[in-house]
Amino acid sequence: MPISRTAMVLMCVAVVTMTSIAISSFPLFLPPIEREFGWSRATATLPYMVSMIGWAVGAVLFGKRADDFGARGVILPGIALMAVGFLGMGLSQNLWHLMLSYGVLVGLAMGACGLTIVSLLVSKHFEAEGRGFAVSMIQTAPSFSALLFAPVLYFLIQAFEWRTAALAAGGMLGLVALPLAWIGARDPQAGSGHGNRRAGWGDCLPYLRNRSMLLLFAARLSCGVAFFQIAHLVALTMSKGFSLASGATAVSVFGATAVAAALLFGWLSDRYGRASMLSLSYLVRGIGTLFLALGFTNELYFYAAVAVAIGPTFGTVAVQNVMFYEIVGPRLAGVVLGLSFIVHQIGAATGPMIASIAFDRTGSYDGFMLVMAVILMVSGLLVYKSADTDTDLRERLLAGRPSAS
Repeated sequence: MPISRTAMVLMCVAVVTMTSIAISSFPLFLPPIEREFGWSRATATLPYMVSMIGWAVGAVLFGKRADDFGARGVILPGIALMAVGFLGMGLSQNLWHLMLSYGVLVGLAMGACGLTIVSLLVSKHFEAEGRGFAVSMIQTAPSFSALLFAPVLYFLIQAFEWRTAALAAGGMLGLVALPLAWIGARDPQAGSGHGNRRAGWGDCLPYLRNRSMLLLFAARLSCGVAFFQIAHLVALTMSKGFSLASGATAVSVFGATAVAAALLFGWLSDRYGRASMLSLSYLVRGIGTLFLALGFTNELYFYAAVAVAIGPTFGTVAVQNVMFYEIVGPRLAGVVLGLSFIVHQIGAATGPMIASIAFDRTGSYDGFMLVMAVILMVSGLLVYKSADTDTDLRERLLAGRPSAS
């Protein structure tokens, strides 16, 4: 049955809100897992690191398949795989079980039914003048996930245990997200590729040799490293002297502000240019991260720092996803977005681990936070400079025209 474009976007937002529980849940799982098994912060973070690598691998493999055969046939199996991963997580009894269930299965599934593939699907339905805002709606999903599910997961963990929360997440994915995606996740021409022939892996090489493209990839790496702020948000809150409940509130604050920031940056990018708004998002995150490294005596000031430092994260991701799509066009967008997410997830895998090691050695995240602030601000300058020094690419990006393929 045909559905309207608006209904398709809203259903996709709902689906990604549920699949983004893979990201939003780990900050709440980390402290109880660490306590139960008696692990160090670094050891307890290993499943998350593996999942970020799995996300990167899945984004490339499933992105190529989506380019060739359409996104629907990737999203549906991805949701089923993620549900199995969370169910396995709830039954895990040791580190290897967690690394296989949450790390490998959930990680790979994020590459199939997470932001990358669904953003690709939505991009194909919209013209350039409205594409940024449409994709930014998808990027609000992880924020809604944190806002909606953090209190529920916190309740389940406190009332029962973390395994119960993991099993509940698996049940929701299988019983709610999968049927909804069956209805709403539809390509413009379902089941078909794009263009007269399938693109080969080598077709993306000319784009990957472009200097400005390489700078965009470097900036995406820094965005990935900064994901440690999300993965460790509850633990970070507690390291500032606040309670576990305050940590859950901080996750919700991040979720609420990230929704607004994603929509704002997507809307601004449609009107004032992709590159300049992407640069601004990095600079804002860097300044916020400087404040987040400070000591806090009042929870409200801490929540404000969380909003500025972490809130724009998915605004950054939204604008950059649209930029990649418009540079390479729909025939190569899946594989190039996937390759960019390999870079992103290398950062997302190593960032939390480096933060864990820094915390284990110093008892604080503040030193690494200062380094991260500098990296984000430099990334903002590089993104702006890349658009300014490559005139042809800058004009294509700001005009929102896909390059010829």
